Amino acid sequence: MACADDRPLVERFEQGDWHPKPFQIESMGGQYASAKVTFVLRLEDPSGRRLTVEGTFDIEPQATLAGGRWIEEGGPDARAGTLSSASVDFFGGQGDRPALGGQLTLSAAGAAVYRINLPVTSLSRER
Repeated sequence: MACADDRPLVERFEQGDWHPKPFQIESMGGQYASAKVTFVLRLEDPSGRRLTVEGTFDIEPQATLAGGRWIEEGGPDARAGTLSSASVDFFGGQGDRPALGGQLTLSAAGAAVYRINLPVTSLSRER
C-alpha cells in the first residue's frame, strides 16, 4: 500500500531521490456531493513552511483524481503547481464523514517536487 507505516507523510524530490520532510497535517476538509469529493489539505513543517493542496476526486465507479493544484508558502521557495495521484483510497459518505487517503504527487514546471503519502483521513466539514 502507498501509505504504509514506514513511509513518511511528506517527501521531497531532491538530487534524484525522495527525502522525508517533517510536515504534519494541520487540517483536511472537503465535501462529498453527487459522485465527486472536493478537498483541501493543509500541511505545515516546524519552520513554518506550508503546503496547501486542493483537488477533486471522481468516485464512480472507483476513486480517481479529476484535478488539483498546490501552493507552497512560508519557506525559501514559494511555488505552485499541479497534482497527480498514483493511488487513492476512498471510504464513507453513508452516515459518516467521507475519508480519503493515498499517494499524491505535487509537481511544478513538469517535475515532481513533493510526494504525500496520506493515510486515510476523515474530511472535516470546513474547507
